[in-house]
Amino acid sequence: MSMDDQYREMRRFYDEMAHFNQSLNASMRDLQTHHDKVDPHWHDAMRRTYDSHWEPLETHLKQYLQRESTEYDRFL
Repeated sequence: MSMDDQYREMRRFYDEMAHFNQSLNASMRDLQTHHDKVDPHWHDAMRRTYDSHWEPLETHLKQYLQRESTEYDRFL
């Protein structure tokens, strides 16, 4: 594989990563909007179970979107 081929592959990967990050960011905004709409109305045992799964996921996704995705962007 030539350096030109390698560059094209890295450029394609960079573009796909950018598209993934944009899609993930849009999905998170959409999910947060819907979450905020039901939040004041949902207060049962299932909510506590949901929160125990949602909160760590939300934390990791926000960390990725706010810090790690931009670090990958700079690196690539």
